[in-house]
Amino acid sequence: MMRLARVVSCVFVALFAVAGWSEAQVPTGDESRFYAGLTLGATFGHKSSGSVGFEGGGMLGGPIGIFVEAGHMMNVGTEDLDARAQKIANAVGATASASYKVNYFAVGVRVAPDLALRARPYAVLGGGVAGVTAETALAVNGTTVPPENLGVQFGSDLNGSETKGYFTIGFGVMYPLMTRFFVDGSYRYGHISAKTGVIENDTGINTNRLQIIIGAKF
Repeated sequence: MMRLARVVSCVFVALFAVAGWSEAQVPTGDESRFYAGLTLGATFGHKSSGSVGFEGGGMLGGPIGIFVEAGHMMNVGTEDLDARAQKIANAVGATASASYKVNYFAVGVRVAPDLALRARPYAVLGGGVAGVTAETALAVNGTTVPPENLGVQFGSDLNGSETKGYFTIGFGVMYPLMTRFFVDGSYRYGHISAKTGVIENDTGINTNRLQIIIGAKF
């Protein structure tokens, strides 16, 4: 997924170039209060992967607004997950490959001060829920083997889904294009809380997203 991260980074560079071009193309006095768009991003940390989703929101008054986001992160595996999987794999003479796939939803506050610039910076703070699916595969001599063939039965910490709390904070810049369209580049940090009441010694999951939004204002 490093290729995806490079692509997203190149898009950020392109956004600055587009913003300069659009300076002469976008009329001033845009009073649009709401926005909505599709997101595409790269996740990074212990594992690198990608994300897709949706974001929308609007201004309530002055620089204060709200936002809603929902999407899917393809793999945000952690060191703790790898260690849990490998412990079982070692016991049966196998190797393990484990991942967390996450569907997230959050709502929160969006602060976007009007600095009389064509590009508008902002920050977001929100919370919601995340559906976390753990997937673990075992392999012997490079061949994937069903866990039951090795006498293994995974718990939900390694193979199953749980709904957990989700917190996010981030910042970005929105660039207008033409009259109602925009592109947006942002960084989002997300923390998925542990669920120790269900999974013994569960740990939280930290996520990092570098993403773009392509959408419209209305």
